[in-house]
Amino acid sequence: MKNPALTSVKERPFDPRVTLGLVCLAIFIGAVDLTVISAALPKVMIDLRLSLDTELNRASWAVSGYLLAYTVSITFMGRLSDLFGRRMVYLLCLIIFLIGSAWVAAAPNLTMLIIGRVIQAFGAGAMVPVSMALVGDLFSPGQRAAALGFIGAVDTAGWMVGHLYGGVLMRIFDDWRLLFWLNLPIGLVALVLTWYALRQVPTPPRPGHFDWPGTLLLSGSLIALNVGLAAGSELGATDFYGERLGPPPYAGPLVVVALILLALFVWVERRSADPLIGIELFTQRNTAIACVINVVVGFGLAIAITNVPLYINTRLLLYHPTDSDILRIAAWDAGWMLSALTLTMAAAALPGGFLTARFGARLPTVLGLSLALLGYMLMVFWGPDVTYVRMGLELALTGIGLGLVIAPVADTVVAYAGEDRRGAASALVIALRLVGMTVGVAILTMWGVHRQDELRRAGVDNPLAVADPARFLMEIAAQVIGETFLFGAAVCLIGLLAGMAMTAALRQR
Repeated sequence: MKNPALTSVKERPFDPRVTLGLVCLAIFIGAVDLTVISAALPKVMIDLRLSLDTELNRASWAVSGYLLAYTVSITFMGRLSDLFGRRMVYLLCLIIFLIGSAWVAAAPNLTMLIIGRVIQAFGAGAMVPVSMALVGDLFSPGQRAAALGFIGAVDTAGWMVGHLYGGVLMRIFDDWRLLFWLNLPIGLVALVLTWYALRQVPTPPRPGHFDWPGTLLLSGSLIALNVGLAAGSELGATDFYGERLGPPPYAGPLVVVALILLALFVWVERRSADPLIGIELFTQRNTAIACVINVVVGFGLAIAITNVPLYINTRLLLYHPTDSDILRIAAWDAGWMLSALTLTMAAAALPGGFLTARFGARLPTVLGLSLALLGYMLMVFWGPDVTYVRMGLELALTGIGLGLVIAPVADTVVAYAGEDRRGAASALVIALRLVGMTVGVAILTMWGVHRQDELRRAGVDNPLAVADPARFLMEIAAQVIGETFLFGAAVCLIGLLAGMAMTAALRQR
């Protein structure tokens, strides 16, 4: 029996590729806003008259609150699109995002700004899985992987370019509210064009009901995990200097609560007649492996996006402590260096989709993880004086490797899910990657802080500590950062071994 979505493509005034491009415009805006606030946060604190000494942790919720709501939204909006149609849910999410943008731009105080960021994220987080499910509706199995690669490229480019985009606009206009007001004209254009492009996308009624118990348990688990691990990652807030505070007392218990809620979620889903996420996805060999690799990609990506700014900031601050403009220079340099990773990752996602369509998921997955493994192994040997050229080349190699993996793992999961489960399966792909990033940042930060303190104590009698303390601290920083890149190599090796166990052919539906 033919898929009615596929048979009606010719009746639409828009080619499905054009529809995909319009849908991705809104995805890009939402992804940019995930990280754009980081460039504007110092100015936000000044304008809202916040104390850098006492209110920095509260202000950080403008970033972490967005990520948290973004992740939670992903978990259930994909399933809502299965039940009520992609078009309605997608447009609703875009409207919610625009309302949140206006709320943030007009926020009179920090509390209102954080609320606006959460509203934004509830809309932005849902657009990616809904769009991935829409790809399954509009494109044939042979075209689907390339389209998913394009979505992955746009999403990755957006949330990683956010740092640079925000930095450039702040440097030109020095107005953080403008960052969010600009979302409105761009978003309204995207809303009108997307409404027109999707107006004839079929929305047949789907059987089933929304799984509220599963949604609440999974959302609670993700919230507890993110808050608990984020609390632990505050250990690295002081960089490689000064006094270190241990994680707050609630960090460990929250992680335990997250694991308990996750276990309850699995127990409920196994007994549900209409689960939020079908547990059978994890019983099929390729999809289970794809889910593991997705966590690996998130974990590995977190290593790079944590280490690169840390390395650059540490080196510039140590060598130029009296330069009043050094923080802005460091942010600028870190943004460009990270673009070597993220832009190549985004660029490689599309050919990863073409390779998947031609050869199946195994080849691009193994190739990509092999390149990423090589990239991380090279970065292990960054010393205190590594050049930006070398950093950029090795980050680009790693980015190409990770980018090649995006489409095959996404297509593997979406291909296995039935038509009535594509939204939930697509949500799983994004959520697992974000979980991998969260776990990666927290574990590596806690380990890195302990390791550098250990090295500082062990080197107390080192003549360099007295003769050139800046060089001494930079050598420690470079050693710790090089060692943490070994974690990236290790997880890529795990993912590579898992990828080699995939069967060559995808199960197409």
